[in-house]
Amino acid sequence: MSTLELFNRARKGGKVVMKVVEHLEGRTRLVVPAASLASDPPPTSPVFFNPAARLNRDISVAVAVASGGSSFCDSMAGVGARGIRMAREAEGVEAVTLVDFNRAALKAARRAAVLNRVRRKCEFAESETSSYLSSRFGRDMRFDSVDVDPFGTPVRYLQAAVSATADGGVLSATATDTAVLCGVYPKVSERRYGATPLNNHFHHETAIRILAGAIARLGAHIDIGAEPVAAHATRHYVRVYVRVVPGASRADSVLGELGFVSWCPACGHASSSSEPQRQCAVCDRRAKVAGPLWVGRLTEPKLVQEAEGAARERGLLDAASVLNSLVGEGYFPPWSYSIERICSSLGVASVPEASVRRRLKEGGHSVLRTPYETTGIKTDAEYGEVLAAVKESTPGGPLVRTLARRKGAG
Repeated sequence: MSTLELFNRARKGGKVVMKVVEHLEGRTRLVVPAASLASDPPPTSPVFFNPAARLNRDISVAVAVASGGSSFCDSMAGVGARGIRMAREAEGVEAVTLVDFNRAALKAARRAAVLNRVRRKCEFAESETSSYLSSRFGRDMRFDSVDVDPFGTPVRYLQAAVSATADGGVLSATATDTAVLCGVYPKVSERRYGATPLNNHFHHETAIRILAGAIARLGAHIDIGAEPVAAHATRHYVRVYVRVVPGASRADSVLGELGFVSWCPACGHASSSSEPQRQCAVCDRRAKVAGPLWVGRLTEPKLVQEAEGAARERGLLDAASVLNSLVGEGYFPPWSYSIERICSSLGVASVPEASVRRRLKEGGHSVLRTPYETTGIKTDAEYGEVLAAVKESTPGGPLVRTLARRKGAG
């Protein structure tokens, strides 16, 4: 009988209550429930493992390598997929703490640590996340990196996570309650995150900025500055990485990056400001407002570029692609434009985004394909200039402009 078969035998009359198998992810051999690889979504009991979250973990490994920390806390470890991968694949990480209240999950994580010969790097804590992180508030007890990846909202764990992150360290947080953050349930967003969302074509970016803003405010409550260094929206979740720096002045500086984004459903104009602007500056109609949220840059350029390089070196090409899409994000306003939506408002067939981007660049503007939505562009051009570029890209552009003027006059 193999070691894994022995592991599969529970001490309840010799019955197998949870069959586990080895599963290769990156360079790491994980011990996971067999059922989690056979159904989508995977079962949550008795132990949860989500193979679809591989990209999330791939990016974590790359960011950990780029951030250079030596200690990592996987505060919701489960079977240890993220923590064991850190110990195995992020060569600079020398100490990994895996926290979970599920004893069976930690048992699988311990087995994976042995399989990957990283047991000496790993410490296992059977505990609830917030209470454990709160216990690591002491200066010499904090981690260079802390990860929080729950079902639903991470809000209830964030202040403890900030306090458990070392000076200059990186905290990463996942939110899977995207229907809340993307504006389907605005009252819930206001209650959980203290911010109003937007349900429009750039709602994923708004969701990321609400999460980043919530972390910044919670950190400021205890005189800690938390500033985003990377972020992405993938599948059913949004994820933010923030660098934690203590001090009241740093907290004040970070709070200065909070504000509001206004968007006019009538004309498409968007803007950001320190106070909510509920009247459109272009057409005077009522605008929708999101916030308070993070309006500053969401990336630290050097870290993102180094993380992309680390991902490519490890063959994590999807992660490298996501990280590459973030390069230059910080030079653009906190929203994007949907070319499809603009074409629909004009009553014309969709035009290629590449054509619109080219025309904007020819006009002297910077343009980036938005990394946060499925389609759309980020640019320093005003909405009217984007509208003009779309019209120029449309077959029969001059006629379209004439019809649009007549429609506006009517």
